[in-house]
This record gives sequence, C-alpha cells and structure tokens, in this order.
Amino acid sequence: LKLVASPKFADKRIGYLGTMMLLDELKDVSLLVTNSLKNDLNHQVQYIAGIALCCLGSICSVEMARDLSGEIEKLLKSTNSYIRKKAVLCALRIIRKVPELMDNFVPATRALLGERNHGVLITGVTLISEICKLSPDNLGHFRRLVPSLVRILKNLIVSGYSPEHDVGGITDPFLQVRILRLLRILGKGDQEATETMNDTLAQVATNTDNGKNVGNAILY
Repeated sequence: LKLVASPKFADKRIGYLGTMMLLDELKDVSLLVTNSLKNDLNHQVQYIAGIALCCLGSICSVEMARDLSGEIEKLLKSTNSYIRKKAVLCALRIIRKVPELMDNFVPATRALLGERNHGVLITGVTLISEICKLSPDNLGHFRRLVPSLVRILKNLIVSGYSPEHDVGGITDPFLQVRILRLLRILGKGDQEATETMNDTLAQVATNTDNGKNVGNAILY
C-alpha cells in the first residue's frame, strides 16, 4: 500500500501488481486502496491511470464499484484510446458487481462505436453485449445502433490487408466475432434490425475463408 501511494511510477507499478496478486475483493482493504485509486484514475500520466484501471478491473468490490463508478464514467469520455479501453473493461466489471449502476454507462456507449481504435471498439461491443444480457429493457435503445455495427463489420470484411489487425489473412476476427454475437442478441425478435444486417451477414458468409480455423470461428 505504501508503494501504491508513492509518487513514482516504478513504485506504483510494483504496488498495484502486488495488490492484484495478493488481495481480492473479499479482503477488507477497499477503504485503504480506494483513495489511492481515485487519485491515480485522474492522474495526468496515462500509464499511472492505466495501472490504476487494471487494478480496479481486477479487484473491484461492490463498495469500490459504488465509490469509483463516477470516475470510470468520466474516463469513458477520454480522448485517449489507451485510457478509454481500460475504462470500458472497468465499467464491465462494475456492472457485473452492481447491475443497477449500468444506466450510468449507457449514454457513453454510442460514442465508443465511433472510435477508430480496435481495442476501444471490441471492449465497447463487449460492454453493450453485457448490458443487453443483464437488462433486456435496454435492447430497444441499442437496436438503434445496429446500422453502426453493420457498417463496422462491413468495413472489416472489405478492408484491405492491415498488418496491425491481420490474423491468418482475416482482419481482426476477434472484433468480427464480438460484433456478430451482439447482432444476434439485437436481431432476435426484431424484423427491422434483422433486415438491416441481412446483406452484410451474407457478405460475411460469402467472403470468409472456411479453409482456415480463424475463418471457421467467424462462420460458426
């Protein structure tokens, strides 16, 4: 805990790593750690804020979720994609611990789908999927995002070779699978959403190489 409170990044890194390895949400340390987390989540150095987000995502308890959800909500609007993707994962942990807090994060989800960074996109799609599973009442809200999801998926299919995202000749299959899973949830029982995604799903089925394991993962 002394290392976590240190102003030096090297000390904080060791302190937070030790916290994640040695403590969990059942230990009565939330009050001691929460103040340090709150300060570091707002730190100007992205790497210090990043390790604080990693720690919160690892050991977040119900009390921590309630105390720090406001900080995570603000970080979801950060212009720094490195911070945003980690903040989304923390939001995912928080809503699993305290589902009634999910309404705090719903407004920020639309902006996540407009992000060019694939790390933010895949975490954003995962967060939306989790909200839909935990609260079917939000399905109507997220069905309005189906055109955006379809556009992202279509761009992945037709885009040329991208060394940063290429896996076995296919562009970011992990993101494609996450989007397909979310479209399945949003399209169930909704004719309009289903019609919006039909053509693109046909493109996926036609253009994906089934001679590779990575292609079969998408087709499955």
